[in-house]
Amino acid sequence: MPIVINMDKARAIHMDSIRVVRNAQLEALDVPFMRALESGDQREIARITGLKQTLRDIPQTFDIKTGITTAAKLKSTWPEVLDRA
Repeated sequence: MPIVINMDKARAIHMDSIRVVRNAQLEALDVPFMRALESGDQREIARITGLKQTLRDIPQTFDIKTGITTAAKLKSTWPEVLDRA
């Protein structure tokens, strides 16, 4: 009997993995953001603010359903803005 993968559960697990990496990257931006605030570097503040918003938006904007029909395809799908886990 072949193994059947529940893709809905697999997608939820994969998105949880994405969130873990995303949260770590968000946290890593806190110190550079505070330094930019302290120095008044408006360009750096804007850059980090934009990046943090992009990271926060990943669960709503990253599509792990369209064209993802196998576990192998799901595993290879990762947001470009995130470091690979």
